[in-house]
Amino acid sequence: MPDLPLLLFSEPRGALLFFAAGIILAWLGYFSFTLFTSRPGANRNVYYPYLAYSVSIFLWILSNAYFQSPLLTYYSESTAVTMALFANLVSFCAFISAYSFSCRLISTQPDSNLSLYQKLFISIISLYALIINSSPGLTVKHVDIVAPGDFVIIFGPQTSWFFLCLMSAVFLTFHNFLIYKKAGSPLIQKKSQYMILGVIIFMLSTLIVHLIIPFMLDDFSLTWVPPALAIFETLLIGYALLFNRFYSPRYIISQFISHLVNVTLYLSPYLLIIAIGYEDNPLLIGLWIALIGLGWKSSLIQIKRGTNRLLYGKNGSPSENIQRVIGHFQYSTEYGLGKLNELLNTRSGQILNINTHSDLAALKIYFEGKHSVLVKDELEFQIQYETHTELSNISWLKKNMDANNSALVLPIVSKNGDISHLFMVSKKDRDGLFSSEEIDALQVLFEQANQYIRSEEQVRKSQVLAGSIAHEIRNPLSKIQYHFERIDADLFDVNNNSAHPFLSEQMKGLYKELTESKKAVQLGTRFIDIIIDEIKGNSINSQTFSSHSAGRLTEQALSEYGFVGNTYQARIIANTQNDFQFWGNETLFSFVMFNLVKNALHYFSQYPQSTLSIHLERGESENCIIVTDTGPGIADNVIPHIFDEFYTLGKSDGSGLGLAYCRRVINAFGGNIHCQSKYGSYTRFTLTFPIINEERIPNNLFNELKEALTGKQVLVIGHKENTTLISSLLSGFNIIVSTVDNGKSAAKYIGNNNVDFAFYDLSLSPTQFEALKKIRSGDFGANAQKIPLIALSNENTRSTRFDTNVFQGEFRISDSLPLFAQSLKLLIDSGSLKPLGHLIGKRVLVVDDMQINRMLVQSYLAQEGITVLQAHNGSVALCIAEQERPDLILMDIHMPEMDGLEVSRILRQRGYNIPIIALSGECCNEVTKEISQYMNAYLMKPITRQQLIQKLQYWIPESEADKVISKQDIHIVHSI
Repeated sequence: MPDLPLLLFSEPRGALLFFAAGIILAWLGYFSFTLFTSRPGANRNVYYPYLAYSVSIFLWILSNAYFQSPLLTYYSESTAVTMALFANLVSFCAFISAYSFSCRLISTQPDSNLSLYQKLFISIISLYALIINSSPGLTVKHVDIVAPGDFVIIFGPQTSWFFLCLMSAVFLTFHNFLIYKKAGSPLIQKKSQYMILGVIIFMLSTLIVHLIIPFMLDDFSLTWVPPALAIFETLLIGYALLFNRFYSPRYIISQFISHLVNVTLYLSPYLLIIAIGYEDNPLLIGLWIALIGLGWKSSLIQIKRGTNRLLYGKNGSPSENIQRVIGHFQYSTEYGLGKLNELLNTRSGQILNINTHSDLAALKIYFEGKHSVLVKDELEFQIQYETHTELSNISWLKKNMDANNSALVLPIVSKNGDISHLFMVSKKDRDGLFSSEEIDALQVLFEQANQYIRSEEQVRKSQVLAGSIAHEIRNPLSKIQYHFERIDADLFDVNNNSAHPFLSEQMKGLYKELTESKKAVQLGTRFIDIIIDEIKGNSINSQTFSSHSAGRLTEQALSEYGFVGNTYQARIIANTQNDFQFWGNETLFSFVMFNLVKNALHYFSQYPQSTLSIHLERGESENCIIVTDTGPGIADNVIPHIFDEFYTLGKSDGSGLGLAYCRRVINAFGGNIHCQSKYGSYTRFTLTFPIINEERIPNNLFNELKEALTGKQVLVIGHKENTTLISSLLSGFNIIVSTVDNGKSAAKYIGNNNVDFAFYDLSLSPTQFEALKKIRSGDFGANAQKIPLIALSNENTRSTRFDTNVFQGEFRISDSLPLFAQSLKLLIDSGSLKPLGHLIGKRVLVVDDMQINRMLVQSYLAQEGITVLQAHNGSVALCIAEQERPDLILMDIHMPEMDGLEVSRILRQRGYNIPIIALSGECCNEVTKEISQYMNAYLMKPITRQQLIQKLQYWIPESEADKVISKQDIHIVHSI
């Protein structure tokens, strides 16, 4: 007998079939090994028919390979007949096994048993097939052999019926797969698609090649095609049966084309070498091998990109897009998750730290058992179709995923192999499945993104810690504030921000230090808010912006700045004459001014002659605040970098963030900040602000003022030009305005008329002021004594400090309507237009778990004659509020047992409309939004007496009894 390998592989078609049989055999080994080792819970009744089918296909391919190899001519025609009958039998076994397999897939019987009619159908046609293929001449009479692959089979009388039985089994199998697809979950539908695709390939090839062509054309030259294509049916069905996770068809096609093109690319040089007869040249062969080793990977990557562009379009494949999300994770985890949700077509995805979520402990154990990913659809399939010892654990895992609304859970592993986080994502829209390439891409992505996720988490922990520290600093600040207030009350008992003249110089110095210390505490509190916002990564919130006077805030910032001594303060010149209005935030503006002043003062000691000037300019296109110091100046090569973050020069304690943050603030205000300098001469910072329309008052502000002031009777005391201006501006709010030009006339008018509040021009001579002191001391009756008096100031009286024992507030004279309206609103919001003493006898409930905070508030309220009720937690506060019905509640936000928000919510639900003012250590967007739902206003801790009284004056209404007394008092004065 000739050499067997030569007989088997000398003919290309025969060699191809033997190769296909080898692939089927290898697949059978892999399938069996995986089934019995990795799928212990798989239903064997479903898998065994497939194994029988695969073995039959293997034998059918071998029997067809016989006819395409030299073995056909080597052996006799009788042997060919025997092989043809064998091919019939094994092909029938394949088809009937496939049918049995499909029946078990859709079976409703326990353990997927076949129904009676299915068993009868299989038994009858199996017996029929065995009889007709065992009896000579019924299906195959003889075979005419010409050459390998060139033969004619003479069929017997039962051949047509035999092929009809085969095709019936194929069509019934196809029908079962369709039923399986319609009745199942998305995963089963995906499995069915692969099975149906395999059956369609086989059906079409068999119908055309084995039936139509041989019977109609008497041509058997293509009979090798269906067996060769049977490999696809076997692999597709087996792939769908063995696995619960699939690569998408486009991805499979892309990979196949890419590798085929790459193989062709590197095979072409070798074929060229053979063509020119240099296949024995070791140098050329070595170069060819080196070319493969060096270029295979890079060329495959490029070919994949081109193939993906062809199949997926310009956006690329899903796996490529997922891996590109690493750039988004470099920016932030939230940004990366948002992009992933978009690419995966899911509603939500989250990354959870497995060590901070106790409910994820079981998942951690599951993944530490070498499991790579959890897919909910796969768990549901295992629960429904498989039975094994881990079924209870699988059911628990599915419930856990249901509770977290997750369809996929993927562990994120650190470099040392520990599971640190879980990526949990919801189900895809339109019931789609996560493909294998998507999951593979996610695993690659999170291998790279893990470092960014962990780094961001460390930063977030540091932010939370720093924020907590900044928040807790408020408590000692409150204690310091309380003791300052006690010292002020016990030693000085003054409220007008200046020491009485009878104090000794030492006591005056002590009072000044006390005043500066109180300012420092308040500034520290305000800047803690900025720190917390920055730590949390919050952008500057424009919702906190309102209209402000640039001149007023500039003067306020200078008065609040903690100067080392009077000598430094004397070297600062501020000219706020060209005042203008801007849209922004008071605290942020103060920070900018403090930073610019601090930078200038840093060099005051080194340059004793240097000064700092601040002046305002109004322009046609923009308004400006110009800050100029005559210190050392800045070199030309430094100026382009001074607004860069972390850039500092000449100051060892500088962070390099101050000016960068100043630019952020001014940009948020809608303006910009520029620097101009001459080295050795001066440095000038120009802050620009967009122009606000100053010809009209915004509608919302106008309506708010009109509602508050309509019908009020106002007396304006001052020079004619000022009283005329104020009268014309106030008349637009339906206010009844009267004017006098001296203090005596004012006292007489107030004693004989009902006046709601009065303005006093500070530019009047000091002798006129004595009449106001008499009004306030009660010489003109109780009604006149309680009338709010407001100091009117202008450019010439800016330096005049008004006596807070006489005046309740200050009003800047301005011909700008918006500035005028804004100043008027500040008076209303601060409660300065409420009658004096209307808070006496009012009852206020103070709720705070920190005793020092309650003590501080009580010390403030006691000075106003207010009765103070106290509660140390929310539960106690709720009881007191319902029993005592206080006039106002001061409520801490964060407390044990029941927080302030919850207490406020309950009170509102029960119909209590008591004004509630929040006492908060935070003013971020989330907190203020929650406060606005159930509370009327909020104060930042530690609070000042002035802030607190202003809020109470605004929110506690004047009682009807007070109004009656006021009217009676007028008649008493009239009778004097």
